[in-house]
Amino acid sequence: MSSSSSSPSSSSHSISIRELRLEDYDEVKNFLSKHFFATEPLMSTPGENTAVPEFEDEFHLSLIRQGLSLVAIDENHGNRIVGVALAQSQVPNNLDEQCLEAEQRPAKCLVDKIHKFLSNLEKRANVFSSFGVERALYLYMLGVDSTVRRQGVGTRLVSSLIDLGRSKEFPVIYVTCTNQHSAKLTTALNFKCVDSQTYADYKDEQGKQVLQPPAPHTKASVMAQQL
Repeated sequence: MSSSSSSPSSSSHSISIRELRLEDYDEVKNFLSKHFFATEPLMSTPGENTAVPEFEDEFHLSLIRQGLSLVAIDENHGNRIVGVALAQSQVPNNLDEQCLEAEQRPAKCLVDKIHKFLSNLEKRANVFSSFGVERALYLYMLGVDSTVRRQGVGTRLVSSLIDLGRSKEFPVIYVTCTNQHSAKLTTALNFKCVDSQTYADYKDEQGKQVLQPPAPHTKASVMAQQL
């Protein structure tokens, strides 16, 4: 969820949360490269192509256009971005569509394999049937700069997203936690586990474990909260 950085340290009092805008995307893309993709435990699977495919950019931009994503801004250091929460509105059909898209896309890189794993888990968890709803706010990605870790920035981003979801009358918010850090954060915010899968049980046709993040990141969990 975060990584080391040479940026100046910040006080939590100087950090504000606001809506993520399209004009932020160049900075956001660079931020996610350093503070999400480079540090996400799943991306540490050995022997894999960790390049981020171009379709991620297109998808991220489509999320921003929905007006449901947030950034944390360090006002004392040039309003630099120190946290990102990408989110989207979902309906039940989205689960089938995303699963089909992930299955049909050739697994050319590790991100493709991760998408396939997560889309299958999310389809199985099916928060819509679990909560009896037809609409949900989905937290797709959360990243925090290492210079502001342990200052509650991730918690503030998710809490602000919960507030945004309530203001938009979403009945449920959910996220798939791929590592122990995000699972602890969401549990502390009263999210409940809907379903989970251990990485050791996800294998290819040759019986090889597909995703191999380092310990203690042993499973992915779909976490949800009724709003």
